[in-house]
Amino acid sequence: MPFPAPGALGAAPRPGPPRAGFASIRAMAVPKQKQSHSRTNKRRSQHKAPVPTYNSCPQCHSPRLPHRVCPECGYYGGRQVVAEGSSSEEGPSQQSP
Repeated sequence: MPFPAPGALGAAPRPGPPRAGFASIRAMAVPKQKQSHSRTNKRRSQHKAPVPTYNSCPQCHSPRLPHRVCPECGYYGGRQVVAEGSSSEEGPSQQSP
């Protein structure tokens, strides 16, 4: 038996663009089984912090982090940007009242 023409059953077709129905919804991927603790731990074994890279200072040859002022001599980019006597690790000085 052939299908009837649209609108032949008494209901007029709706004007405008087609509505989003169940035909346009796509199902998400769902796992069939629970992932084991071993497999979960194997996946998470790569989620770790990277080891920091150290370069040698071209002035005093002490190890320093790249793109940062040398903590020993205060040089960066071939010029001295921090005085040798000052240290950024000490923090602001406290004055007694």
